[in-house]
Amino acid sequence: MKIGHLLITATGLLTASWAASANTIYVTPYVGYTFSNSVTDDNGTQIAPDDDPHYAISIETDLDNGRVGLFVSHLPTGYENFSNSGSFTYVHFQSSLRFNTFEHFDTYLGASIGTTIVDADWSDQDLVFSGGFLGGLEYKFTPNFSVLLEGRWLANLMESDTTTICHLPEGNQTCKISVDSEWLTQFQTNLGFTYAF
Repeated sequence: MKIGHLLITATGLLTASWAASANTIYVTPYVGYTFSNSVTDDNGTQIAPDDDPHYAISIETDLDNGRVGLFVSHLPTGYENFSNSGSFTYVHFQSSLRFNTFEHFDTYLGASIGTTIVDADWSDQDLVFSGGFLGGLEYKFTPNFSVLLEGRWLANLMESDTTTICHLPEGNQTCKISVDSEWLTQFQTNLGFTYAF
């Protein structure tokens, strides 16, 4: 009985291991441009990240009619009304459904959720909750190489209570920044190259 149970368990582990190794892995580096909105603190000071280029990477695998994986994006940026530059780094789990629209062409829609690492003088939070939606068009040159165009909408839940130097019409001065549960949204346009193995 124990030997039979052991054989069944071993067979199950080998099958699971084979299935995992049989899954295709997709690695996609991106370059793109981010367009940002702004939030306003309790004193009326506008916090607006500049529109800037970004770079990103995703690592995914197949799941049913789509893919799941990890998405990481880094945006170095400056901020209107603030002297120091900073950055947003998204670390998201993502899932998408894919559709074979035309020969060599796939379209896809999906969502992502995770955290944003915020490097900014005006924020006392290093990590904020974020989520987003994505969609795009992929052209397959070969079974192992494709190029894609993608759009992403990303939202960050901002809360901050800190003191920093800001630029107001009266000149540079110390400002007390207090942002209470506002969403700072960004839209990304991405060009990516996917290698499948």
